[in-house]
Amino acid sequence: MKFCVQLNPQVSLGWSGDMLMRTLAEQVRIADAAGFHAFSMGEHYNIPGLQRLHQVPALARLCAEIKQCAVGTAATLLGLRHPVTVANELASLDVLNDGKSFFAFGLGYRDEELNAFNLTKGERFRRFIEGIEIIRKLWTEDDVSFEGREFRLKHVTVDPKPLQKPRPPIWIAANSDRAVRRAATLGDGWLIGPHSAIPELERQVMIFRESWSSAAKSGEPDFPVIRETFVARTRREAVEKARPCLEQLYRTIYVQWRQNEAMTDPNELRWDFDRLAKNRFILGSAEECVDQIQELQERLGSRMMLVRFDWTPGLSQEEIVGAMRLFGDRVIPRT
Repeated sequence: MKFCVQLNPQVSLGWSGDMLMRTLAEQVRIADAAGFHAFSMGEHYNIPGLQRLHQVPALARLCAEIKQCAVGTAATLLGLRHPVTVANELASLDVLNDGKSFFAFGLGYRDEELNAFNLTKGERFRRFIEGIEIIRKLWTEDDVSFEGREFRLKHVTVDPKPLQKPRPPIWIAANSDRAVRRAATLGDGWLIGPHSAIPELERQVMIFRESWSSAAKSGEPDFPVIRETFVARTRREAVEKARPCLEQLYRTIYVQWRQNEAMTDPNELRWDFDRLAKNRFILGSAEECVDQIQELQERLGSRMMLVRFDWTPGLSQEEIVGAMRLFGDRVIPRT
């Protein structure tokens, strides 16, 4: 199993921007030294009451802090963006980090984001589908022309192209069964979000594999999975620290953002904490975390886990980096 630190660039308005970048830079340096394979970051816009560093410039700056790690987006909201801009930005990010990169694309689902870009859901969907095709072409071809409903290109070339050949992997973020089927036809793999527990994901992995086969795609798909993670000396300590943050994140923010609507049981994110955490979070002592990761790997076939130690609201920087070091020392070597 490879491990990627999923960074959290989203904080309250009380933080200063330079303070946020300093905390992220320290987390990335620790991840690089502790044996993590990569670091990554998501993308959101127009979040009342919160501020967020933008994905690509932040990731590009953080590449200067590391020696070994790959860099990735998890995910870029392609339904809101122009694919020529995205193709240029991400190709440059791959070049900046010596060809060590991966990129995941999502539709964008919050009304606040659609309103910010003056898009309908239908427009966003068509932009997403057309955008993936355009980016794939721009990363591998010159003089690209394209005629679609949302985008029209004539003789466009992106240089420099990604160093990674034939191109960096493209993963598709998906939650609902329909979106999982779409991910199998569009991408090289499915970026599995943090919200669903293993039994639900097992069922959806089967859906993905069936759609992958139906599309006559060869090779083994990727199943990178994001998991909320906290490791401590004992499970009791890990739960005491993580529980207040995760309860507020899942029961308040994610419900407000309607993440639960794509789940089989829309009330699932409001379950009591022990039930919510089971088969969903990586939480406990180092030995317990190893067991939980091995179970997830065996049942889903994931080869990369994007572990998120930092949340909104979150723990102190000291607690976050302490858990990261313990994870690197006691968990990574055993998985």
